[in-house]
Amino acid sequence: MVYWLKLWVIIPTYNEKENIGELLVRLTSVLEKLGISYEILVVDDNSPDGTADIVRKHRLYNEKVKLIVREGKKGLGSAILDGIRYVFKKDPEATHIVTMDADLSHRPEDLVALIKYADKADVVQGSRYVEGGKTIGWGIHRHLISKTANFLIKTLYGTSIHDNTSNYRIYNRKAAELLLRYANGKSYEWAIESLLIPVAAKLKIVEAPITFINRSKGKSKLGVKDIVKWWIYILTFRKKFKTIAVEEGKKQSS
Repeated sequence: MVYWLKLWVIIPTYNEKENIGELLVRLTSVLEKLGISYEILVVDDNSPDGTADIVRKHRLYNEKVKLIVREGKKGLGSAILDGIRYVFKKDPEATHIVTMDADLSHRPEDLVALIKYADKADVVQGSRYVEGGKTIGWGIHRHLISKTANFLIKTLYGTSIHDNTSNYRIYNRKAAELLLRYANGKSYEWAIESLLIPVAAKLKIVEAPITFINRSKGKSKLGVKDIVKWWIYILTFRKKFKTIAVEEGKKQSS
């Protein structure tokens, strides 16, 4: 186990009152048992259902659990980028950043498996499609969309990663700084962009198995418009991908 790291977990939220309380209880329990230094940052887009109020009631609020409430719904990617900026400003000793969803689809207990690889890679990708990984509660259409998206990403960008679309990840500081430099995805396209940027820069990425559980409480924010944008992003990111590869390649060779 990696005991030397200083870990921040960034959780973007919008109307997750029914899930955020349980998530924080389970997450803090896992992290405390691991015995590592950690902080949790919830970035809430001013949820009208009172998500932020649930966060404020947590026993470790203002100690280990921090909260940013933004004005209006600005999107997943925007929330995570704001979270990374907050972490680097507040904690120069932070070594790794975890990103995960608030709807309990990403089990806090799986973080143990991801952390095992934290000192072996720049990015640890939580994967449903490696040995030990699985998905629970999806219909055929969700499996089809996911498998097709992963096939397309692997074909277009030459990645050897099995699960390119899961947002359950650990980034080391170098990888997170790279995201601040290049990422601008505001919504769900973030999940793709934030992995392809490290791929383009030839950072080391490893996969760890996770069990993805389809949300049982609250409503999914992923609409048809978001899915269309997601597909367009996969197809149009190639120019930026090549630019990043060239720019980062020059830095590494100089």
